[in-house]
Amino acid sequence: MVDTVEKTRTILVVEDNVLMRKLFVRCLEEGGFTVVEASDASSVLDLMRDMAPDLVVMDIVMPGLSGLDLIRQIRADADLAAATVIAVTNLATPADKRRLAEAGFDGHVSKPIKPKEFQAAVAGFLGT
Repeated sequence: MVDTVEKTRTILVVEDNVLMRKLFVRCLEEGGFTVVEASDASSVLDLMRDMAPDLVVMDIVMPGLSGLDLIRQIRADADLAAATVIAVTNLATPADKRRLAEAGFDGHVSKPIKPKEFQAAVAGFLGT
Protein backbone atom coordinates (compact mmCIF):
# COMPACT_ATOMS: atom_id res chain seq x y z
CA MET A 1 0.00 0.00 0.00
CA VAL A 2 1.35 3.44 -0.94
CA ASP A 3 1.40 6.10 1.78
CA THR A 4 -0.31 9.16 0.31
CA VAL A 5 0.05 11.38 3.37
CA GLU A 6 2.12 14.44 2.43
CA LYS A 7 4.90 15.44 4.80
CA THR A 8 4.08 18.57 6.76
CA ARG A 9 6.29 21.42 5.60
CA THR A 10 8.49 23.03 8.26
CA ILE A 11 9.10 26.75 8.28
CA LEU A 12 11.66 28.61 10.36
CA VAL A 13 10.42 32.09 11.32
CA VAL A 14 13.14 34.59 12.26
CA GLU A 15 11.55 37.74 13.71
CA ASP A 16 12.63 39.80 16.72
CA ASN A 17 9.26 41.52 17.28
CA VAL A 18 7.22 39.22 19.52
CA LEU A 19 3.83 40.33 18.20
CA MET A 20 4.87 40.01 14.56
CA ARG A 21 6.44 36.60 15.22
CA LYS A 22 3.23 35.38 16.89
CA LEU A 23 1.20 36.64 13.93
CA PHE A 24 3.47 34.86 11.43
CA VAL A 25 3.38 31.65 13.46
CA ARG A 26 -0.41 31.71 13.82
CA CYS A 27 -0.91 32.33 10.08
CA LEU A 28 1.47 29.55 9.12
CA GLU A 29 0.11 27.02 11.61
CA GLU A 30 -3.43 27.76 10.40
CA GLY A 31 -2.10 27.09 6.90
CA GLY A 32 -1.05 23.60 8.01
CA PHE A 33 2.68 24.24 8.40
CA THR A 34 4.94 23.20 11.25
CA VAL A 35 6.71 26.29 12.58
CA VAL A 36 9.93 26.77 14.51
CA GLU A 37 10.67 30.23 15.90
CA ALA A 38 13.86 32.24 16.33
CA SER A 39 13.80 35.67 17.96
CA ASP A 40 17.14 36.78 16.52
CA ALA A 41 19.82 35.72 14.07
CA SER A 42 22.21 34.19 16.62
CA SER A 43 20.82 30.64 16.48
CA VAL A 44 19.56 30.51 12.90
CA LEU A 45 22.49 28.73 11.24
CA ASP A 46 22.49 25.99 13.89
CA LEU A 47 18.69 25.64 13.69
CA MET A 48 18.88 25.33 9.91
CA ARG A 49 21.52 22.59 10.18
CA ASP A 50 19.53 20.72 12.83
CA MET A 51 16.08 20.89 11.29
CA ALA A 52 16.59 21.50 7.54
CA PRO A 53 13.49 23.70 7.17
CA ASP A 54 11.58 23.72 3.91
CA LEU A 55 11.51 27.52 4.06
CA VAL A 56 12.97 30.32 6.16
CA VAL A 57 10.85 33.46 6.67
CA MET A 58 13.12 36.23 7.90
CA ASP A 59 12.82 39.80 9.09
CA ILE A 60 15.48 42.18 7.79
CA VAL A 61 15.83 44.71 10.60
CA MET A 62 16.91 42.84 13.73
CA PRO A 63 19.22 43.75 16.60
CA GLY A 64 22.75 42.47 16.26
CA LEU A 65 23.04 40.63 12.98
CA SER A 66 20.65 41.96 10.33
CA GLY A 67 18.70 39.78 7.94
CA LEU A 68 20.93 40.99 5.10
CA ASP A 69 24.06 39.89 6.95
CA LEU A 70 22.44 36.59 7.89
CA ILE A 71 21.37 35.73 4.33
CA ARG A 72 24.94 36.35 3.19
CA GLN A 73 26.18 33.88 5.81
CA ILE A 74 23.57 31.33 4.71
CA ARG A 75 24.53 31.67 1.04
CA ALA A 76 28.24 31.36 1.91
CA ASP A 77 27.69 28.07 3.80
CA ALA A 78 27.87 25.08 1.45
CA ASP A 79 25.47 23.07 3.62
CA LEU A 80 22.82 25.82 3.79
CA ALA A 81 23.25 27.73 0.53
CA ALA A 82 20.39 25.99 -1.29
CA ALA A 83 17.79 26.83 1.38
CA THR A 84 14.77 28.83 0.29
CA VAL A 85 14.75 32.08 2.28
CA ILE A 86 12.25 34.91 1.95
CA ALA A 87 12.34 38.33 3.57
CA VAL A 88 9.35 39.80 5.36
CA THR A 89 9.97 43.51 5.48
CA ASN A 90 8.74 47.08 5.28
CA LEU A 91 11.47 47.72 2.70
CA ALA A 92 9.42 47.74 -0.49
CA THR A 93 10.92 50.25 -2.92
CA PRO A 94 12.33 48.91 -6.19
CA ALA A 95 15.85 49.62 -4.87
CA ASP A 96 15.06 47.70 -1.66
CA LYS A 97 13.74 44.73 -3.62
CA ARG A 98 16.85 44.72 -5.80
CA ARG A 99 19.08 44.86 -2.70
CA LEU A 100 17.22 41.89 -1.16
CA ALA A 101 17.63 39.84 -4.33
CA GLU A 102 21.30 40.76 -4.65
CA ALA A 103 21.90 39.73 -1.04
CA GLY A 104 20.50 36.28 -1.81
CA PHE A 105 16.83 36.23 -0.82
CA ASP A 106 14.57 34.07 -2.96
CA GLY A 107 11.75 36.58 -2.60
CA HIS A 108 9.96 38.82 -0.17
CA VAL A 109 6.61 39.58 1.42
CA SER A 110 5.80 43.15 2.42
CA LYS A 111 4.70 44.16 5.89
CA PRO A 112 2.10 44.65 7.09
CA ILE A 113 0.99 41.18 6.13
CA LYS A 114 -2.54 40.02 5.42
CA PRO A 115 -2.93 36.49 6.81
CA LYS A 116 -4.50 34.76 3.79
CA GLU A 117 -2.14 36.50 1.37
CA PHE A 118 0.82 35.59 3.59
CA GLN A 119 -0.24 31.92 3.63
CA ALA A 120 -0.66 31.97 -0.15
CA ALA A 121 2.74 33.61 -0.70
CA VAL A 122 4.46 31.05 1.52
CA ALA A 123 2.68 28.19 -0.26
CA GLY A 124 3.83 29.66 -3.57
CA PHE A 125 7.46 29.72 -2.46
CA LEU A 126 7.10 26.10 -1.40
CA GLY A 127 5.43 25.13 -4.66
CA THR A 128 2.31 23.84 -2.92
